[in-house]
Amino acid sequence: MNHKEIMLHCATVNKRYMRLPAGKVAGLEAMAALYKRIAEQSVDCARDWKLDLPCRDHEPATDAFWWGVVAWADAFGLSMGVEMAEWGTIFVYPHEQFASYLRPDGLPDPIPEVSGPPADIILRLDALWKEKVIQLTTKWGFLHHLKDKGAMAEAQRLEGELRNPGSPAYKAFLESDLAFFRVLFKPFPFSQKTRDHIDAWLKKAEEGKN
Repeated sequence: MNHKEIMLHCATVNKRYMRLPAGKVAGLEAMAALYKRIAEQSVDCARDWKLDLPCRDHEPATDAFWWGVVAWADAFGLSMGVEMAEWGTIFVYPHEQFASYLRPDGLPDPIPEVSGPPADIILRLDALWKEKVIQLTTKWGFLHHLKDKGAMAEAQRLEGELRNPGSPAYKAFLESDLAFFRVLFKPFPFSQKTRDHIDAWLKKAEEGKN
């Protein structure tokens, strides 16, 4: 698969998984509705990119989502401890190219590397990613997304809950993330060494979710 085919895969997998945990946790209805719009726009734009078509109109939150993913992807590789030259070329670069298709020159400040048990790393990076998406959405689409102020408030509340291993949100999002990663990483042409490292790391996260 080339980069454009891989990113259509990523957008499709995101659409399948990104609303599931929000739908299982009470009080995230507005955020789930915003996620649904972002997911649908992302798949449409990724399909257009694959076909070499001009980027269609989409909401600023969709730009923020994918540029946030670029920052998250780099921090995720660092936090997992994978070989970063390979990770950057194979995983981060396609995401950055797709985000640039959506909004050129949107590169945000990086998300820092985090440490700790794999399960905690996943959810702490989730929280930092959500914070980044809110910042970028506000920067690029404050007036457009006034209608989504309820979703933004829910996302801010969720950031705190994702830092609490005992919360229902932590458990729901970790379970969804682990299933998501197993599907997401499949088509990426990682070396066997890197793939074994990722699989072992995710297994530790799986063991730590109970």
